[in-house]
Amino acid sequence: MTDADDEIEDQPSNAEQNMSAIAFEKIRGMIVAGEIGGGSVVQERRLAAALGLSRTPVREALGRLSGEGYVRREGRVLTVNPILVEDVMEILTVRRAVESEAAEIAAGRFDPVKLCAIRAAVNGMISPAEVTSERHWSVDDLVHLSIAEAAGNRLIVRLVTDLRQRTRMFGLTRIPRRFEPGKLEHLAILDAIEAGDGAAAKAAMRLHIDNARKGILNSLAGEGGRDWHSNG
Repeated sequence: MTDADDEIEDQPSNAEQNMSAIAFEKIRGMIVAGEIGGGSVVQERRLAAALGLSRTPVREALGRLSGEGYVRREGRVLTVNPILVEDVMEILTVRRAVESEAAEIAAGRFDPVKLCAIRAAVNGMISPAEVTSERHWSVDDLVHLSIAEAAGNRLIVRLVTDLRQRTRMFGLTRIPRRFEPGKLEHLAILDAIEAGDGAAAKAAMRLHIDNARKGILNSLAGEGGRDWHSNG
């Protein structure tokens, strides 16, 4: 057998790669949703059993999550990296720069039918008492990720997706005074994009993320308590 044959045998099969990818998405989803909280110890055997997977794809997924900063290893112990308030502030600073640029680029090139559907989804959230956290995150993702996609830059989409997931890991789910203002800010961004006004779309996105940042800081300072998602 040649060295080339050995290399081929050492490479994981498509099935193994698929199982590893499935494990990665499931575990990352659990971390982002807070099912495995920051600081939690991750046990490979128990996680594999809970997911109904063998330990090999779980081990590979955890290695990838470690490389992406979701988990860290200290000796033989693997723990979930907590997202601290300073981390969120840094994330929002990057999002402000990237997403305002994306909004400017997306202006005038957004699919009108999709934009109408997004606006309807935003307007459909009438009362905070009737909107679950999951629905809110779903609509928020719809707004922000659709704008990133409309910018036509795959790197922006990946970056915004990752940063939003890390924001969600912070665990601040509800900020009372941000529900209605957040809706109005989303609609202002969409209006500017629909009008093809890149400068206005950029400014509206900057204002929206700045206000989300203020909402988080005010909530942590005790103004209104820890209760409604930042609408960012």
